[in-house]
Amino acid sequence: MQKIFKGYKTVFFILCLLMSLAYPLAAQDKLDSLTDDMKNEMFRRLKHFTFGFYIDAYYNGTLNSKQDTSNIVPFSSNCPIQNQIRLNVAAIEISYTAEKVRGKLAIQFGDAPNLLAAPEAQFIRNLRQANFGFRLGKKIWLDFGYFLNPVGIESSWPVLNYLSTVSVGGYYEPGSVLGVKLTWNASDKFWGGIMAGNPYSLAYAKNTHMAGLTFIYYKPIPSLTINYNNFFGNQALVDADIENNILYNNLIIMYNPVDQLFLTGQFDFAAQTNSSMKPDTNKTATMFSGMVQAKYTFLKKYSVSARYEFFNDYDGFLSGVYYYNGQWRGLMTQGFTVGFEYKPVKFGYIRLEYRHMFAAEGNYIYHNGDSDQLQSVVFTTGIRF
Repeated sequence: MQKIFKGYKTVFFILCLLMSLAYPLAAQDKLDSLTDDMKNEMFRRLKHFTFGFYIDAYYNGTLNSKQDTSNIVPFSSNCPIQNQIRLNVAAIEISYTAEKVRGKLAIQFGDAPNLLAAPEAQFIRNLRQANFGFRLGKKIWLDFGYFLNPVGIESSWPVLNYLSTVSVGGYYEPGSVLGVKLTWNASDKFWGGIMAGNPYSLAYAKNTHMAGLTFIYYKPIPSLTINYNNFFGNQALVDADIENNILYNNLIIMYNPVDQLFLTGQFDFAAQTNSSMKPDTNKTATMFSGMVQAKYTFLKKYSVSARYEFFNDYDGFLSGVYYYNGQWRGLMTQGFTVGFEYKPVKFGYIRLEYRHMFAAEGNYIYHNGDSDQLQSVVFTTGIRF
């Protein structure tokens, strides 16, 4: 009996110990758990956020490239490495939109981000956007930070284009801007704004001179949008004795006559002071470029696209100067691209494109200086959600 009693004493002691431990644990659990008010506040804040992911892979097969010892395709805004399976972009996007404040952060990795940042600005190659803003009035926003440049309809992100590859003119358009932006949403038919800051791109190296931009959108009917953008400022280095004042004009017309058909035309004209070739380098140099493209969607998941493009920078103030056929001049190219797209899901795509580029006859800028033409078959696939 004494042994049994001692056994009961032991069991009773253990139960009391467990009960004493359970009480603070239960109290702690209740204290640390989210109350309904805390949950409601959390969900209220999260409803203003949107999160996105984007991944794009590619294969750029260059035809007749046996003599090409370089693996970089010239004038590429994306899909730059030939004859390899590569990653174009892997990105994370975070947006915050509320009644009086908004913000956007987009971080990117891959081949495309490494292309378009000047050597002295490589620290921003993985930063696509980083900006925030405040509503100043019912239709006016003031934003600060790192912005995409409104000039040009093409993007280095293939998912945003009819065709994955970007035109030569798009390659030389002004890049992203670190500064301030004022936007006025006047009505459903008219909106626009102005920007000021430092540009970051290959053609416009970052310097201490400020650049200005204007963007205007007009939508007279639901199926037609007319967009004018410009870029202006002194693009000379800070210690230069002369000024290279540029005015870059960009006109885009988008027309959607029926649900399945999308038409786009773009024309760029730029002029820069003190940039002409010798013998009179004080003259103003000019550049023309443009493209027309179309996309037709059928059976909901399939589409075909085509683009014709041209680029003419006679004095080479953007593209640099080449010597061929006994003369010096800047880059002149034209070409066409056709592509087929299949969308297995709404947020994914598989594309196959054929691209044929022509430089001015005798200007051997392709295939490592061996040809004035370039033919490529480009495969891209990606998802963005």
